[in-house]
Amino acid sequence: MANLEQTLVLIKPDGVQRGFIGEILGRFERAGLKVTALKMVHAAHEDVDKHYALTEEWMKGVFEKAKTKYETKGETFPYTDHIAYGTDIKNGLVAFLKSAPIVAMVLEGEQAVSLVRKLVGATEPASAAPGTIRGDLSHDTYALSNSQNRPLRNLIHASGTVDEAKNEIAVWFTDVELYKYEHVNDRVQYDPSWFLG
Repeated sequence: MANLEQTLVLIKPDGVQRGFIGEILGRFERAGLKVTALKMVHAAHEDVDKHYALTEEWMKGVFEKAKTKYETKGETFPYTDHIAYGTDIKNGLVAFLKSAPIVAMVLEGEQAVSLVRKLVGATEPASAAPGTIRGDLSHDTYALSNSQNRPLRNLIHASGTVDEAKNEIAVWFTDVELYKYEHVNDRVQYDPSWFLG
């Protein structure tokens, strides 16, 4: 049996309220990912606060991504400090995720973290490739969200690394909420002897 990864996905309030739960879940299942946990929750502040860990690395990452996008368009990025920007982003994301129900899920499969990130697309929907979830279903931009002083409405969160996934899964699910069951892909995709007559 293959050594399969697990990853966390959150369908954010905009994805839930726009009626994309089935569409998003279907894309993951069609790609061969196994759903091992799934629930709708109205997120508590402490869960969202733990989910968005305010690390130096995370703050630098969101700052550089947004700054580069502005500079590419010849525009001036309104922040000069990654800590101030990261703190503002986190505060907005916490408020956004608490604003309405979200759907949390754990997906399992070979290289699940990178596969899910590929299916989700770039953080900014307007920059996400056609065929990705964000590229097909949203068109929000950093410039618009910043001008309206709100988080990017990009439908979905997906863990960025295997370690991040483990930490995030523990925020949203207990061990008893993670299910083990046989899925067709356990044999068809991952059993090396399945097609040997």
